[in-house]
Amino acid sequence: MLVTIALCNACNKPLQTSQYYKPNYEKGGYDSGVGFDFGGKDKYPIEILQGTDRPQSKFVEIEKLTISAEYPLTSDQEYKGRMLKRGNDEQQKRDLMNELVAKAQDLGASGLMNVNYKVFSTATTSGYILTGVAFKYVVR
Repeated sequence: MLVTIALCNACNKPLQTSQYYKPNYEKGGYDSGVGFDFGGKDKYPIEILQGTDRPQSKFVEIEKLTISAEYPLTSDQEYKGRMLKRGNDEQQKRDLMNELVAKAQDLGASGLMNVNYKVFSTATTSGYILTGVAFKYVVR
């Protein structure tokens, strides 16, 4: 059995899979992680919970927040009828997340839960949907 290990050219160390993609040993390949993770946790003024994570203390849901857009494909996204690029880059996703956090703070939220980022595309358009539920901790 021949095993090939990919090495980083600059540091000569084995490459690590990102935290966003997890190996699926039962079906083979990789499963994508939930939500919005880029391999490192950014610091936000309120708590951010992705996927099915729930707040540790008692809370009240305030409102479901959504940021979305749909726009026609640009010339740099396709070549000879094939899509080369879809979605937003890392900085654009962070800017969207900052906008969602600002909306939650305006509502007086302690955090966001069920944060999820989805990308969609058709033959002529591309777009994204960023959702999250603003919540506030309850003191009793």
